[in-house]
Amino acid sequence: MADAVVTQTIQDGARAAIIKTTVVIGAGAPPPPQEVTLVDVSALAVDPVTRQICTGVTLQKVTFASVGAAVELQWNATTNVLIFDFPRNWTEQYDFSDFGIPNNSGAGKNGDIVALSQANAATPLAPGDTYTFILTVTKSYASV
Repeated sequence: MADAVVTQTIQDGARAAIIKTTVVIGAGAPPPPQEVTLVDVSALAVDPVTRQICTGVTLQKVTFASVGAAVELQWNATTNVLIFDFPRNWTEQYDFSDFGIPNNSGAGKNGDIVALSQANAATPLAPGDTYTFILTVTKSYASV
């Protein structure tokens, strides 16, 4: 069974967005790691003045909580770029609002932020393991 993903957009304004995503690992033997899109820039609201579409984000804040699942936070691209590696059974908050973490991925980047659950033989994922991200991002738009 696939992972269950519930996403809540807390705020999606002209400059910033706050998105909460909770993932419950699905059944399998063992469940395979699955990439989950946490911030889909193509789904974010357009600039209310210029009507430009959002093309990217800068990461400002991260809240993470996990029960059983280790997770990598990544910039989506042809080859994803690691932002953070979060251990299993962990809760943490990070605030980068003084400078922000820009998307430094290369070829094929689409601006999205994704999560990839991690498993290995010693610590496999189990059905029902969960993780939650609350991400605060600053939006950027295509130039005209």
